[in-house]
Amino acid sequence: MPADMRQTMRQRLLAERGAVVKEAGAVRLRFALAYPQTYHIGMSNLGLQTIYRLVNQRPDTLCERVFLPDPADISRHGYANVPLVSVESQRPVRDFHLVGFSVSYENDYLHLLHMLAMLRIPLLAAERDERHPLILLGGAVTYLNPEPLADFADLMIIGDGEDALNEYLDLAHDTLGQPRRAHLRQAAEIPGVYVPALHDRSGDVSPMPPRKIADLAQWPAYSTVLTDETEFSGSLLIEITRGCPFKCRFCTVGYVYPKFRQLPGETVLDIVTAQQRRDRDNGLTPVGKVGLISSATGDYRALPMVAQGLVDMGVGIGISSLRMDRMPDVLIDCMVRSGVRSCTVAPEAGSERLRQLIRKEMSEAVILEGAERLLAHGMRDLKLYSMIGLPTETDDDVQELLSLVFKIWALMKRYGRPRGALGTLTLSVNPFIPKPATPLQWCAMAPQRDVKAKLHTLRQALRRESSIRLHHGSLKDDYLEAVLARGGRQLGAFLLEAHRQRGNWIRAAKTLGFEAIDWVCQPLSRDAILPWDFLETDRQRQRLHREHDRAMAVP
Repeated sequence: MPADMRQTMRQRLLAERGAVVKEAGAVRLRFALAYPQTYHIGMSNLGLQTIYRLVNQRPDTLCERVFLPDPADISRHGYANVPLVSVESQRPVRDFHLVGFSVSYENDYLHLLHMLAMLRIPLLAAERDERHPLILLGGAVTYLNPEPLADFADLMIIGDGEDALNEYLDLAHDTLGQPRRAHLRQAAEIPGVYVPALHDRSGDVSPMPPRKIADLAQWPAYSTVLTDETEFSGSLLIEITRGCPFKCRFCTVGYVYPKFRQLPGETVLDIVTAQQRRDRDNGLTPVGKVGLISSATGDYRALPMVAQGLVDMGVGIGISSLRMDRMPDVLIDCMVRSGVRSCTVAPEAGSERLRQLIRKEMSEAVILEGAERLLAHGMRDLKLYSMIGLPTETDDDVQELLSLVFKIWALMKRYGRPRGALGTLTLSVNPFIPKPATPLQWCAMAPQRDVKAKLHTLRQALRRESSIRLHHGSLKDDYLEAVLARGGRQLGAFLLEAHRQRGNWIRAAKTLGFEAIDWVCQPLSRDAILPWDFLETDRQRQRLHREHDRAMAVP
């Protein structure tokens, strides 16, 4: 391993709070926990943080983290020449018994293949044997559509991984050294463990329900390792709820997760108290900021107690986003008292008609009232999130989005001028991407020319206000996400070619004669068997059809 990369890893490890370092000779199993993104991004992922803690609690198993090397290291040492080693010991990952990838986003699939190539092992599971570590996949994408990665994984954990992973590690401990095929057949008997090689999904839709945990208090998800070298620098992140009580028709969370589950408020405060105690025992400044992770923060029953408790502990509060119609005064007040001056809210669509279509039924009056409450409490900066390119969207809908933005900006000026600080209003927009397991999964993505035209309209209208910023990501990335979200096992060849083309998926599609963008811009047949159907029951599919019909009936 190049000396500069080894030094960087050692410095990161020394700067962390909470890393677990074990002696390899003291355990039976070596488990490399990989995240197909850089350290800076991966260390913000609660799934990775939680699995790292749970596996290292086992006395028979060592768990060390692995990340995609930084772009500068790849550029310096060559695309295929950077060795993949763990953070804790800088041990080559190929020397581990298991490599478990936590995969949260479709666009990381190509990073996963790049990391497999760095392992110097065959990319395809069918070409690997007992000389190679087993490749295990888990994470959010397995809830939605694991099939594009089926050719590359020896096995997957579908759904919540906490229970299932422990059961699988028990099996791995007992069968270490057994022939690979026999081991995988035994693993497939564990509920929630999916061995793609044992299933031909071309016409098989026999259900395989994702594994689900009922009690979040048994398996709380929170930051195990704290570091300043991440987006949420030095923050302790805690998942306070899982699932969502709302059923927005574009969003997977309300459909693929079981009922809305909540972490007891006492557990949240205990986690923070324990972290602060560890910090003091180690002569460190106690953690000063907590991020509360939830898809529906305002519906968390223990929110008043938790918010007040954190303020009393002298801890700042961060949240991912708020619904305008679910903003308890106690939360806003505690956020402002702890120094927070910026908040993200998500109208999701610019017009009331489109919000009805996606089942996020909030009137403009409710949105404006919510914005005014935030500003009146002392918020300075606001960030609005909205989609463009939704089914049936017209130019009038885009104009309504602009009208809403300017009305909120007028409120910000009214509250900001007496304070001497107008603040910044950021409009973050992304094109609608039809996702599996949602009522809009059959819809087409808007053509690129239409999305670009709408972005141009927004950009031209907002340019006269320097304190209103328009933000959007890469359209190229958005359309790749749509392709990978919609595809089945046949996308394995596309991913392989894109890997050979060093991530240039447009060139890869052209090489294969695959009109990828045109494909996602066409609706799917309502009668088609979809690659992810095996994760759903007939009742769930009927519900999606029913909600799709209701959406399309919105005038």
